[in-house]
Amino acid sequence: MTAREYARTGWKEYATHASLRLWYAAAVVFLFAPIVAALVYSFNLGVLGNETATLTGWTLQWYPAAWNDLTLRHSIVSSLDVAFWSSLLSVVIGSALGYAIVRHPSGRVRHLLAALTYILLIVPESVIAVSLLLLYSVTRISLDTATLVTGITPMAIAVVALVVRARMLTLDRRVEDAAADLGSTRLKTLWFIVLPQLTPAVAAGGVMAYTFSFDNLVVSAFLSTPQVTTLPVYLYGSLQYGPSPTVYAAVSAVFMFTMLMLGLAAVLYRLARRPFAARIIP
Repeated sequence: MTAREYARTGWKEYATHASLRLWYAAAVVFLFAPIVAALVYSFNLGVLGNETATLTGWTLQWYPAAWNDLTLRHSIVSSLDVAFWSSLLSVVIGSALGYAIVRHPSGRVRHLLAALTYILLIVPESVIAVSLLLLYSVTRISLDTATLVTGITPMAIAVVALVVRARMLTLDRRVEDAAADLGSTRLKTLWFIVLPQLTPAVAAGGVMAYTFSFDNLVVSAFLSTPQVTTLPVYLYGSLQYGPSPTVYAAVSAVFMFTMLMLGLAAVLYRLARRPFAARIIP
C-alpha cells in the first residue's frame, strides 16, 4: 500500500467515525431535549397558575403544589403499589426462568424458554393490553390492581430473566463441582453457592423491573380504572387540558426517580459481574 492509499484509507476511517459521532450526538439531543425542556419549565413561574412558552421567572412552588394535589398523590400511590407487586413477581418468576434457560438439561427446553423470553419483549405492549382487556371482558373479570399487575408483569419478567441469564453464563461451574465432591447436595449447592452469586443480578433485575413497571403507560392506559390510575396515565390524561406547571414538576420528579433507580441497577449489575471470590474475600 502506497503512502497516498494509506492516507486515503485513514481519511475515510476518520470521516466514518466523525459521521457516527455526529449521528449519535444528534440522536442524544433529539431524545433528551424534551426532557431538559420539561425540567426547565418545571421551575417556570408562569402566569396566573398556567404554563407559558416564555420563561417569566423562577420558582419552586410547583413541586409542593404537585404533591398537594390529592389526585396526583393517589396516582403515585397506585403506581408504587403496582410496581411493587409486578417487580416481586418478576424477581421470583424471572430468576427461575433465567436459571432454567442456562441450566435446564434439555437443549430444546432451553431454546423454547429463551424464545418465550424474547417474545415477551418483542410483542408490542398494545397487543398485550388489548388481548388482556378482551380476555377480562369475555371472562367478566373486573379490572383492578391485580389485573393491572398481570398486564405489566410479563415484560418485567423477561427483563429479570435476561439479567439473571447473563450472570448465569459467567458462573464458574468448577465451584459447584467442588461443592459436589465435598458431599453437597444439589439443593445446598443452589442455596449456598449459586444464589449468593446471583443476588446482585437478581437485585439489579428487580430494580429495572420496578422502574419499567412504574413508568409503564401503554398497558396501564388500557387496564386502568377510575379507582386504579397510575401516574403515567394521570400525566398523559392531564395533557388534554393543556400543560400545567404541576405536570412539568411531576414529570421532572418521575424522571429523576427513574434515573436514580436505573443508576442503582447499574451499580448492582456491575457488582454482579465481579468474581464471586472478590466479593467474599476482603
